[in-house]
Amino acid sequence: MDEELITLSKRSERKARAAEYDKALGELADVRARLDETYSRFNAVTDGAALEACIYEISALQSRYNYAVKAVKSFFL
Repeated sequence: MDEELITLSKRSERKARAAEYDKALGELADVRARLDETYSRFNAVTDGAALEACIYEISALQSRYNYAVKAVKSFFL
């Protein structure tokens, strides 16, 4: 009986870890897509204020992207 509980616990733990990993990958993909969109907008605008806004947004998204990459990598350490 105890072995069965341990097996169920391990299975639940693996499922939870897989769900966390999928969430981390989803976040990474989302940030990457937003970064691509912002780069496209940056390349299309000519107004100085809009360019500055894009630069700040790109900087923030790059930080979020780096954090997301570290989160994904942490599953392999």
